[in-house]
Amino acid sequence: MKLKQRDVGSLICAVLILSACGKVGAPVPPERITTRTSDLSAIQRGGKIVLSWPAPPLGVQESSRSYIARADVYRLDEQRDQEPVLDPDDYEELAQVIGYLDRATIEAQIKQLGHLEFNDAVNLGDAKALANRRLRYAVRYLNKRDQASTFSNTVALEPSPGIALPPGGLKITDQKQDQVTLSWSVPETNVDGSQPATVVGYNIYRRNAKKNATGGPLNSEPLADTTFVDSKFQYQMDYVYFVRALSQGANGLIESADGAPLAFTPVDTFPPSTPDPVTLASSNGTISLFWPSSPERDVAGYNVYRASTASTPDKDWMKLTAQPITTVTYRDDRVTIDQVYYYKVSAVDRFNNESKSSRVVSETAHP
Repeated sequence: MKLKQRDVGSLICAVLILSACGKVGAPVPPERITTRTSDLSAIQRGGKIVLSWPAPPLGVQESSRSYIARADVYRLDEQRDQEPVLDPDDYEELAQVIGYLDRATIEAQIKQLGHLEFNDAVNLGDAKALANRRLRYAVRYLNKRDQASTFSNTVALEPSPGIALPPGGLKITDQKQDQVTLSWSVPETNVDGSQPATVVGYNIYRRNAKKNATGGPLNSEPLADTTFVDSKFQYQMDYVYFVRALSQGANGLIESADGAPLAFTPVDTFPPSTPDPVTLASSNGTISLFWPSSPERDVAGYNVYRASTASTPDKDWMKLTAQPITTVTYRDDRVTIDQVYYYKVSAVDRFNNESKSSRVVSETAHP
């Protein structure tokens, strides 16, 4: 029997479909990303729980299974007196996704902070509910195909009510050579509205204005007073200061949220101390000068001035040093034997602030 061309085409399609069929097996579970973190940590700061964990390798190719497209953040509300939920399957079933970091946010945080962070706002107004509440957090990564990694380690935290609001009124109250004094006001209430604020101390922080990363506090111990003297800054550097109040939690001190930031660029307008006294000695047609070094850390050098009389106006004194010299001695060999010369010395810092001149001293040029 002769088959029509249309029938031949249908027969080929049927054969191809049958040849593609095979035994149907169990569904293959989606593959997981192998990247995970085991260093998730959590702290309470004011009315928020701050989660942080190390930056992961992100992967470059979007089609790669190891490419991280986002990080999902999970939270499980537990009772403090119940058994903790530690089994990953149980945790996945009971916990809720409360937020996520997308790829752009992850890349920005790694660049700015060097790690990843997520803030979870917690309602601290119901003290009775908080008394038996435990929050258990975990994170996991997903790629472009929504394939998920295994969970990170879980971290549990029991939020404390009655945490102070941030301090206010941060300002610069005094500036001296290599010292900046800051002060702030005491918060009036706690985040739950209760009064007075349960403040037991303060931490003050300083960061580079061009970076978001913040290190540890400037103070080595909690500050009892609302003032702090910073003496470890650099001039001409753009800084941002902020203060956090400390409250006593169930398991230690808890910081408030950040107080309003204060931008400040220290400028050195302070002249060094006077190099005094200056001593002289003369021999072999040379007058030698000696003086003590200035204690300021930014002193760049010293200027030496000479005149023929002690009463010579300041503008008419001869400057013997074209540039400030770094030594604390100077030899003047441009003298005439048996003539009396008058000298004074000043210190100059690296911002060209010049000290007051030393007391005028005189010496006769001896052969």
